[in-house]
Amino acid sequence: MQGRPVEVKAVLFDFDDTLMHVEDGRRSAREAVATAVASLHGVSMEETSTMLEYIENRMEARRLFDRRAWFLDLLDRLGVREERQGEVLGLVKMYWDSWIRHSKPFPDAETLIKSLRPSRRLGIVANTDGIPGFKRARMEASGLLHYFDVVVVAGDDTEETKPDSAPFLLAAELLGVEAEDCLYVGDRASDVLGAVTAGMSAVLVRSEDHTSLPHLRIKTLLELIN
Repeated sequence: MQGRPVEVKAVLFDFDDTLMHVEDGRRSAREAVATAVASLHGVSMEETSTMLEYIENRMEARRLFDRRAWFLDLLDRLGVREERQGEVLGLVKMYWDSWIRHSKPFPDAETLIKSLRPSRRLGIVANTDGIPGFKRARMEASGLLHYFDVVVVAGDDTEETKPDSAPFLLAAELLGVEAEDCLYVGDRASDVLGAVTAGMSAVLVRSEDHTSLPHLRIKTLLELIN
């Protein structure tokens, strides 16, 4: 593992896929919605699931996180034209309930957080779920939120979402530290782009993204302290 050691006053984390293992949650949420839509409208479950995955990738690439827009797009593509607002809201609840139920912190997340807590300020910088309050509610359900001094939900607390530097700079300001005294840990190249642009050091964890930006690459969170 190549990289330079970093001495920092504050450590900031992404949430999904960094602190939280959400692969099962994401898959089960997609399946729950696809099953419900296929059953209600008499369409193919396989087609619906494939289409929803396509929409998911397309919307995330455009930084559009509101699942209401995702599911309206899905119903449009399936040719469902009747009044759908109530159905979409129900699908959103079903989606996030399933996501939360099947997601859990990575095994080393709490150990790392506890080891850092005595000597460093801790924060989370994560993108919105598209509806104000939804992301923070998921964080509260994780059982990890009480360890953190500051939480910035980009898109809720700032107009800009990651990888813009604004949410990172706001987190540093709220923590009372300079950006250059912060280390950001994320799992995507877009995460470290925003952190580095803000003047922070950055670490990529469990990531195959091709980027020269992170100062360190690690396979597990505990490598930060070992």
